[in-house]
Amino acid sequence: MTRNVPSAALASILLLASASFAIAEPTPVGRWVAEDGTRISVKPCRAGYCAEIASGAYSGQSVARVAGPGPDFKGTVRDPRSDTAYDGGLRLDGAALELRGCLAKVFCRTIQTWRRQ
Repeated sequence: MTRNVPSAALASILLLASASFAIAEPTPVGRWVAEDGTRISVKPCRAGYCAEIASGAYSGQSVARVAGPGPDFKGTVRDPRSDTAYDGGLRLDGAALELRGCLAKVFCRTIQTWRRQ
């Protein structure tokens, strides 16, 4: 009977550990590829998460600074072509990450969809 007590304790610990993985917040951190083949890197930063272009003519330029709980991360998105910043965010949907821009913080739409690399 005493041999079952440690087994039961171990089983309880494993059950709790697996439950904590199941409720983990989704994260946009990683490498992504835009529809046009441009690579984007999303990393943790002081703002929460920062997305930066990792290839092409705009390599090294920031395209998003967002924070908050997933799957919707709100903040500022930036168009590197015009150097214009907008309210917006990133929306994580499985293996896709949507870059969203907003007009007057109300009218929001997906600008690009990125896929995990």
